[in-house]
Amino acid sequence: MPRGIKLVDLGLAVWAAVWLIAATLVFESIKGLEEGGRAVATAGEGLDETSVALDRAAGGLQETGDALDLLDSLPLLPENPGGAVKQTAGDVERLADRVRVTGRDARVTGADAEDAAGTLAVVLGLAVALAPTLPVLLLYLLLRPVVAERVGTR
Repeated sequence: MPRGIKLVDLGLAVWAAVWLIAATLVFESIKGLEEGGRAVATAGEGLDETSVALDRAAGGLQETGDALDLLDSLPLLPENPGGAVKQTAGDVERLADRVRVTGRDARVTGADAEDAAGTLAVVLGLAVALAPTLPVLLLYLLLRPVVAERVGTR
């Protein structure tokens, strides 16, 4: 085989290897974004746990307010002593509801982001690997016998 053909073969092999390395780097970089999605989903789970604890706290405050209402008939105590505690219990329940919704949204968003990052990593990795190399390699493979024959006849 003539030296010129060997050099072209080597050049194209290096060309393809460089693009495959670039594709791997793109894939790994974008695949790393999945970790962000997992972190958001984990934060959502933490918010769910927080909402459960807030619900328990609201229940305890409500019970405390009910107990204080029993003291309403005693002299020297302000009217409706459990009212402020019950109002706080209601505030805590509303906060628990908002935290629960935020936690659910974070879990869904995190899972979606993780899936999207994985898909994007594959698609872009393949695009970077195949778009610049496949057309050149196919053209070269089609033309190589003709070029080899011409170089061989010189």
